[in-house]
Amino acid sequence: MILRHRRPNLYGLMKKEGDKEEVEIIINELLNNDYKIIFLPSGSSAVFLSMWIAKSYSNELLIPDMGGWYGFLKFPKILDIKTKEIKTNLGIIDIKNLEEVNNKSSIILTSLAGYLAPQPLKDIKKVCEEKEILFIEDISGKIGGDCGYGDIIVCSTGSPKILNCEYGGFLGISYEVEEKLKDILNEIKLIYRTYKTINYFGLLKEELLNAKKTYKKYVEVNKIIKKNLKNAYFKEYEGISTFIECENPKAISKEINSLIKLDNRKSITTICPNYDRILKKGIVFETKKIEISELNSETIYEIVDILNSILDKIKS
Repeated sequence: MILRHRRPNLYGLMKKEGDKEEVEIIINELLNNDYKIIFLPSGSSAVFLSMWIAKSYSNELLIPDMGGWYGFLKFPKILDIKTKEIKTNLGIIDIKNLEEVNNKSSIILTSLAGYLAPQPLKDIKKVCEEKEILFIEDISGKIGGDCGYGDIIVCSTGSPKILNCEYGGFLGISYEVEEKLKDILNEIKLIYRTYKTINYFGLLKEELLNAKKTYKKYVEVNKIIKKNLKNAYFKEYEGISTFIECENPKAISKEINSLIKLDNRKSITTICPNYDRILKKGIVFETKKIEISELNSETIYEIVDILNSILDKIKS
């Protein structure tokens, strides 16, 4: 089986340039808060700048013990930020643990833990408000779904993401926080002005207009895959990829990639334990890498059959 890899919107590629202000309005329509949007060349730069703000706000940055992004571990070392891992339930924040942290801390997490399951964002937001915790939310895997609760949001528009432009990212600062952190943000303006971005706002607009449809489709497909795989996790949760527990992840990953191939020759699996996904032995089937038009009912169930046959064969 050879499947097309996820590509940017064709109409957007034909009309790549566009209106930045118009795109900012569309972004805010998809979120649960209103933000001042700063466009950047990558999601990585957005995360880095958000941590720079966090360092100025507090002397402690909380990061999830799994289900985040490797930059959550590396960037604080560069910025000399003290971090504290907060224990999770396989990447999902336990509200009780959050309630026990110090006031005036900062926290960064992904809206969709490891692309596998959603965080309890409303509850997290409530605790953060009560304890004056600066909440930084990486919405890259969940824009188009229920997200945008953070004081600050970061988003990658690289590949393969929900907003699949193969370039860029943005940082969003809520207007309430903008007023509270006025002095800090005046300083950061000098930094983000050094980041030059291309005009890809026509393409980004098209990806944004399709974000709800894109997110919903990947959630629906993974729901079917999880339902039909015995060792799949998070069956009751939304996710855009699927974790499958197994004892021989390298062998199973190799076999899957030999039978389910992407036309760009990239791997369709992630081997775990992996901080970016989950710290358990197994593989993540990266459904979000597959072009949506490929994911019809026949193809989905063929994928399920292949995965089940591989898991049964290598287990035996």
